[in-house]
Amino acid sequence: MNAEDVAGELARRAPGQWELYRKTAESREWETAAGATRVSWNREEGWAARWWREGGPRFAAASSAARLVPAIQTADTTAMSDTPAPEWPSRNVPARAAEDPLPEPATELFADLSRAIAAASRAEASLASLAVRSGRASERLVNAAGLDVSQELRLVDGLARCVARRGARARETRIPFRWDAAPDLDALARRLADAATLPLSDRPAPISSGQWLLDPAVGAALLSSLTPLFVTDRPPRWLVRGALLPPAFAIVDDASRDAAYDGEGVPTRRTVLVEDGAVAGRLLDLMGARRTGHRSTGHGVRPSYRLPPRAAPRRLFFEAADAVAPSELLPSVTRGLFAAALTAPPRVDVDADRYEIEFTGISIAAGRATGPVAGARSSGRLSELLRRIRRASTDLQFFPMPYPCGSPTLLIERASFD
Repeated sequence: MNAEDVAGELARRAPGQWELYRKTAESREWETAAGATRVSWNREEGWAARWWREGGPRFAAASSAARLVPAIQTADTTAMSDTPAPEWPSRNVPARAAEDPLPEPATELFADLSRAIAAASRAEASLASLAVRSGRASERLVNAAGLDVSQELRLVDGLARCVARRGARARETRIPFRWDAAPDLDALARRLADAATLPLSDRPAPISSGQWLLDPAVGAALLSSLTPLFVTDRPPRWLVRGALLPPAFAIVDDASRDAAYDGEGVPTRRTVLVEDGAVAGRLLDLMGARRTGHRSTGHGVRPSYRLPPRAAPRRLFFEAADAVAPSELLPSVTRGLFAAALTAPPRVDVDADRYEIEFTGISIAAGRATGPVAGARSSGRLSELLRRIRRASTDLQFFPMPYPCGSPTLLIERASFD
């Protein structure tokens, strides 16, 4: 049983209204802790079919072509509500192989990161464990409209665990990471050191309101929480005339550096979601495009081959027209806090226009750091927070959310703290 056999089965059941997806992935993982390294290999194969029959969609998935056929037969008997079929893409994107492979994690990576953490924390923090995964995936998608595309993707990601000690007290933190190029150990070490050591100061926020400087990781987490704005059919009531950010800011999704097409075979392109501070677009998969009368933006995402594609971000990030060097932001803070790391995921209710962010960081006065802040919280109206973003630096960085989400250092003109 092969792809042609399955395609034939789908064509018989749903002439002109089917797609077949296949993914094979393999990865190698290094996990180092307590002086020992464990290496494991993983391989996965997945098949998925989606088709329309009698006015409704069907979906089936399995770990092989032979197992997919009976899954299709079972799913075909399920009664579904009437939903118009999408306009299937027919343009074949040239096959794309992955670029030069990323460097494999070296055996000395644990030692190098350990030294960087010790330097960043003044020996108060140490690396407890490090797991690094280097993976490669191949995808092929064919459909009834004649589409037949394939591509190869590569990824290096992982999880680092750090422990800080001060006297009899200890603090542990875990930070996921993803590298699109050579490993940036210094940046990861700073994030781990700050997240582990700053809470040990026991110093509360010294001010109840002031300017708020967000580390790129915190800014990316805030941006990720805004995703519902770009996939919903009905924007929240507070989004008056689409105004979301100050005019100098934009939000873009562009995964062209990662893949030539999305999980439905639609070519990847740059999609501007917020332009000149106002909402200018949304993320659409094939079904969303059919429902709204627009074209797909290439954001049909497959979280797993076991699930049908859905509209979601692929590589989301802030852009600023007047970005400045990172060194220029700190002097512009007269009285405020720097959010160096989150102590809990942001709690954002887009519909209710509310946010709550807990963080640890550093207090700032007259452009100078004045001491650590063990923990602080900022809460209020999401709309006000976003409109108060005033400046951004040029240090755009991406973080797994789980899709790549990017932000530079951001300066918010006013926020409340407790």
